[in-house]
Amino acid sequence: MLPGIGPAALKRAVALGRDSLSSVENVAKSVPAVAKALLDEKAWKLALSASEQQLDAADKLDAFILSALDESYPTLLTESKDDPALLFVKGKLAQQRQRSVAIIGTREPTEHGEIIAKRITEFFVGEGWSIVSGLALGCDAIAHRSALSASGHTIAVLAHGLQTVAPTQHKRLAEEIVESGGALVTQYPFGRGAIPQQFVQRDKTQAALAEGVVMIQSDTKGGSLHASRASLSYGRWLAVPFPTDKDIRGNESKIQANLLLAEGGASEQMDILRSNEKSDLARLFIIRSRDDYASLTNLGKLGKTTEATPTVDDLF
Repeated sequence: MLPGIGPAALKRAVALGRDSLSSVENVAKSVPAVAKALLDEKAWKLALSASEQQLDAADKLDAFILSALDESYPTLLTESKDDPALLFVKGKLAQQRQRSVAIIGTREPTEHGEIIAKRITEFFVGEGWSIVSGLALGCDAIAHRSALSASGHTIAVLAHGLQTVAPTQHKRLAEEIVESGGALVTQYPFGRGAIPQQFVQRDKTQAALAEGVVMIQSDTKGGSLHASRASLSYGRWLAVPFPTDKDIRGNESKIQANLLLAEGGASEQMDILRSNEKSDLARLFIIRSRDDYASLTNLGKLGKTTEATPTVDDLF
């Protein structure tokens, strides 16, 4: 809560270890941004007051705040490049040993996209996995609802503070996620509203909380690509369902990224994934039938993937 202290400075402070965090003076010796902030004599007192307000807000909403030093902080998140120093949580996170997958996609899926989002979610729930998504319209909501219907665990990653739900029509869905034993999580403090740049980081956090990402459908500029790219950058896998003939014939805009990733050359795939390493493509998995679902559970977050069978009829 100190002015001028952003994610980079917080990560440097966390890296010092719990013992070094016993006093702000100790931290200031190793983190220049903290030392600079403390030049204002009122800064630390105001920061403590703001922190108390956050704790009070969490208590009122029956939520809690995790630091990256807490044992219950998600392990997968610590192994990513974008682990926030603080995580605000309402509900119950997945157990540390429970496997998890992020199921994401466009807000406007085709009929086929809706079917696949539901089927893949149900498959992973049946295997005991936690389902991570972003509470957005379309594929995200289908993933959350399908997980709930199958009595599975699901986590919704938010791009704002826990004091609100966006979109507002998903307020009841958010409540059901918590009531079912799942969780709402965010790296943004109470009182923070939803602003565009935070959605990109939200998408990265979805990928960071999972062993891999299933991108149900996306156009070539869709927000879902943020999580997809992040998954590969973390050394994890990305699975993309191949479009049906019906959607291809209809030239559906929301399948264009899927089609390019499935049939484009390496340079085209790397361009859409913004990857600097051709080796990342070894962790791109094209789902061509329902039989391929089981293969995803064997990948592991660092597993090498291979392209699956060449038919698409079984996807419906």
